[in-house]
Amino acid sequence: MGTTQDFAAVLAAVSRATGIPEAWIFSKRKGQVYYDARWIAVQLMTDLGYYPGQIADVTGMTARNVNLILSTLRLRESSTWRQFRDELEACRKTMGIQIHS
Repeated sequence: MGTTQDFAAVLAAVSRATGIPEAWIFSKRKGQVYYDARWIAVQLMTDLGYYPGQIADVTGMTARNVNLILSTLRLRESSTWRQFRDELEACRKTMGIQIHS
């Protein structure tokens, strides 16, 4: 798949897992559920092999913000963020992404 198709697949998977409409995932909306959806989408794009600059291009974010998300993602995946981790894993499963620890 190309970048546009991958991005559309990521948005669809995140929307299904979080209940956030696709159009709202990278909107200016604020709140934990929107932040989580953005973090999950950025991680999925990274899992698919995209670089921060490429992710920034398709999301409308800056590369700096993408890097910030990636650098803080492990904190969100910790045991205190169980819902976030569960949603991320559900998206990975939906998209057939396997992460080897």
